[in-house]
Amino acid sequence: MARHPVLQGIIDSDVVARALFRGLLASLLLLADGYVLILASRRVGVYLLLALTASTGLAAIAVVMISYRAQLRSMRSSVATGVYPAKEFRRLIPLLAAAVLLVVPGFVTDALGVLLLTRPVGWLLGATLERLRRSHFHELYEYLRLQN
Repeated sequence: MARHPVLQGIIDSDVVARALFRGLLASLLLLADGYVLILASRRVGVYLLLALTASTGLAAIAVVMISYRAQLRSMRSSVATGVYPAKEFRRLIPLLAAAVLLVVPGFVTDALGVLLLTRPVGWLLGATLERLRRSHFHELYEYLRLQN
Protein backbone atom coordinates (compact mmCIF):
# COMPACT_ATOMS: atom_id res chain seq x y z
CA MET A 1 0.00 0.00 0.00
CA ALA A 2 1.55 3.27 -1.11
CA ARG A 3 1.66 6.13 1.38
CA HIS A 4 0.54 9.54 0.31
CA PRO A 5 3.04 12.37 0.66
CA VAL A 6 2.56 14.39 3.85
CA LEU A 7 2.25 17.65 1.91
CA GLN A 8 -0.39 16.27 -0.45
CA GLY A 9 -3.01 18.08 1.66
CA ILE A 10 -1.97 21.51 0.41
CA ILE A 11 -3.26 20.71 -3.07
CA ASP A 12 -6.53 19.15 -1.85
CA SER A 13 -9.24 21.82 -1.60
CA ASP A 14 -11.24 19.82 0.97
CA VAL A 15 -8.24 19.60 3.29
CA VAL A 16 -7.54 23.32 2.92
CA ALA A 17 -11.22 24.20 3.54
CA ARG A 18 -11.30 22.05 6.72
CA ALA A 19 -8.08 23.67 7.97
CA LEU A 20 -9.45 27.16 7.35
CA PHE A 21 -12.71 26.27 9.10
CA ARG A 22 -10.77 24.97 12.12
CA GLY A 23 -8.79 28.22 12.15
CA LEU A 24 -12.04 30.18 12.08
CA LEU A 25 -13.38 28.21 15.02
CA ALA A 26 -10.17 28.80 16.97
CA SER A 27 -10.32 32.53 16.26
CA LEU A 28 -13.94 32.65 17.46
CA LEU A 29 -12.85 30.99 20.69
CA LEU A 30 -10.12 33.59 21.16
CA LEU A 31 -12.54 36.43 20.40
CA ALA A 32 -15.04 35.11 22.94
CA ASP A 33 -12.23 34.73 25.46
CA GLY A 34 -11.11 38.30 24.82
CA TYR A 35 -14.64 39.56 25.35
CA VAL A 36 -14.86 37.73 28.68
CA LEU A 37 -11.52 39.25 29.70
CA ILE A 38 -12.78 42.73 28.85
CA LEU A 39 -15.92 42.20 30.93
CA ALA A 40 -13.90 40.81 33.83
CA SER A 41 -11.42 43.72 33.71
CA ARG A 42 -14.32 46.12 34.22
CA ARG A 43 -15.26 44.24 37.39
CA VAL A 44 -11.89 43.62 39.06
CA GLY A 45 -9.58 46.05 37.31
CA VAL A 46 -7.08 45.61 34.54
CA TYR A 47 -3.97 45.16 36.68
CA LEU A 48 -5.49 42.57 38.99
CA LEU A 49 -6.81 40.66 35.98
CA LEU A 50 -3.38 40.75 34.30
CA ALA A 51 -1.75 39.50 37.48
CA LEU A 52 -4.30 36.68 37.86
CA THR A 53 -3.94 35.67 34.22
CA ALA A 54 -0.15 35.59 34.41
CA SER A 55 -0.06 33.71 37.71
CA THR A 56 -2.53 31.05 36.59
CA GLY A 57 -0.51 30.54 33.41
CA LEU A 58 2.74 30.13 35.35
CA ALA A 59 1.20 27.77 37.90
CA ALA A 60 -0.42 25.68 35.20
CA ILE A 61 2.80 25.37 33.21
CA ALA A 62 4.64 24.24 36.35
CA VAL A 63 2.05 21.50 36.94
CA VAL A 64 2.03 20.44 33.29
CA MET A 65 5.85 20.28 33.13
CA ILE A 66 6.00 18.04 36.20
CA SER A 67 3.46 15.66 34.65
CA TYR A 68 5.17 15.88 31.25
CA ARG A 69 8.55 14.88 32.66
CA ALA A 70 6.97 11.96 34.54
CA GLN A 71 5.31 10.74 31.33
CA LEU A 72 8.59 11.02 29.43
CA ARG A 73 10.39 8.95 32.08
CA SER A 74 7.65 6.33 31.92
CA MET A 75 7.75 6.31 28.12
CA ARG A 76 11.51 5.89 28.01
CA SER A 77 11.25 3.07 30.53
CA SER A 78 8.65 1.28 28.39
CA VAL A 79 10.72 1.74 25.24
CA ALA A 80 13.84 0.45 26.99
CA THR A 81 12.01 -2.78 27.88
CA GLY A 82 10.69 -3.13 24.32
CA VAL A 83 7.06 -2.29 25.15
CA TYR A 84 5.09 0.06 22.90
CA PRO A 85 4.16 3.02 25.17
CA ALA A 86 0.53 3.50 24.04
CA LYS A 87 -0.61 4.56 27.52
CA GLU A 88 2.14 7.17 27.75
CA PHE A 89 1.35 8.53 24.28
CA ARG A 90 -2.32 8.79 25.25
CA ARG A 91 -1.41 10.77 28.34
CA LEU A 92 1.19 12.95 26.63
CA ILE A 93 -1.15 14.27 23.91
CA PRO A 94 -3.67 15.97 26.27
CA LEU A 95 -0.82 17.29 28.42
CA LEU A 96 0.69 19.14 25.47
CA ALA A 97 -2.71 20.41 24.30
CA ALA A 98 -3.51 21.58 27.84
CA ALA A 99 -0.17 23.38 28.05
CA VAL A 100 -0.95 25.34 24.87
CA LEU A 101 -4.43 26.25 26.11
CA LEU A 102 -3.17 27.25 29.56
CA VAL A 103 -0.50 29.54 28.14
CA VAL A 104 -3.03 31.46 26.04
CA PRO A 105 -4.54 34.09 28.37
CA GLY A 106 -8.24 33.80 29.02
CA PHE A 107 -10.91 32.09 31.03
CA VAL A 108 -12.29 29.85 28.30
CA THR A 109 -8.87 28.57 27.23
CA ASP A 110 -7.88 28.00 30.86
CA ALA A 111 -11.10 26.08 31.49
CA LEU A 112 -10.51 23.92 28.40
CA GLY A 113 -6.89 23.35 29.44
CA VAL A 114 -7.91 22.24 32.93
CA LEU A 115 -10.62 20.04 31.41
CA LEU A 116 -7.97 18.29 29.30
CA LEU A 117 -5.98 17.59 32.46
CA THR A 118 -8.84 15.54 33.89
CA ARG A 119 -8.51 11.81 33.27
CA PRO A 120 -11.68 11.07 31.26
CA VAL A 121 -11.44 13.99 28.84
CA GLY A 122 -7.67 13.72 28.46
CA TRP A 123 -7.86 9.97 27.93
CA LEU A 124 -10.59 10.41 25.30
CA LEU A 125 -8.54 12.97 23.36
CA GLY A 126 -5.33 10.96 23.72
CA ALA A 127 -6.92 7.66 22.68
CA THR A 128 -8.64 9.26 19.70
CA LEU A 129 -5.52 10.99 18.38
CA GLU A 130 -3.31 7.99 19.07
CA ARG A 131 -5.71 5.78 17.11
CA LEU A 132 -5.95 8.27 14.21
CA ARG A 133 -2.19 8.78 14.01
CA ARG A 134 -1.08 5.29 15.04
CA SER A 135 1.44 4.95 12.21
CA HIS A 136 3.12 8.22 13.24
CA PHE A 137 3.33 7.06 16.85
CA HIS A 138 4.80 3.72 15.74
CA GLU A 139 7.44 5.63 13.78
CA LEU A 140 8.18 7.67 16.91
CA TYR A 141 8.40 4.45 18.94
CA GLU A 142 10.87 2.95 16.47
CA TYR A 143 12.92 6.15 16.56
CA LEU A 144 12.99 6.05 20.37
CA ARG A 145 14.05 2.38 20.28
CA LEU A 146 16.95 3.25 18.01
CA GLN A 147 18.10 5.94 20.46
CA ASN A 148 18.43 3.41 23.30
